[in-house]
Amino acid sequence: MTRALLLAGAVTVALTAAAGAQSAPTDAGAVPVAPTAVPTEPPPLPAMPTTGGLRPVTTEPAPLTAEQKVAIVRAVKEADRPVKVPPGVDARVGAELPASIELYMLPDLALSTIPEAKPYKYTVVEERVVLVDPTNMRVVEVLAK
Repeated sequence: MTRALLLAGAVTVALTAAAGAQSAPTDAGAVPVAPTAVPTEPPPLPAMPTTGGLRPVTTEPAPLTAEQKVAIVRAVKEADRPVKVPPGVDARVGAELPASIELYMLPDLALSTIPEAKPYKYTVVEERVVLVDPTNMRVVEVLAK
């Protein structure tokens, strides 16, 4: 039994000495050693803000049905906004419009009934309603007169 107590005491002394070596130094001239940190990966980037439920805008034609296209043209004509576009503007799907062209919000009537059109703005070129991605000024749809 005495042997077991001696062995237990030796282990306790060894553990205490090891713990004391990592904490405050007992020698006045000793330099404290910081525990080594395990390298970790940087924290992940924060999530991007949402777009308010809108889908990403692409340069492909807008996913609109024929009825929706007619409704947009009708709403734009009823709004009767004077639109001035310089001559020579290329209004094909995928074309980039000059930044100087003013784009307009679609009329509320069109936006309330056609949520697919929310990411787009419009202008009128040669009496045709042109839907444009305002983030890159690319034409996404050219609607009939």
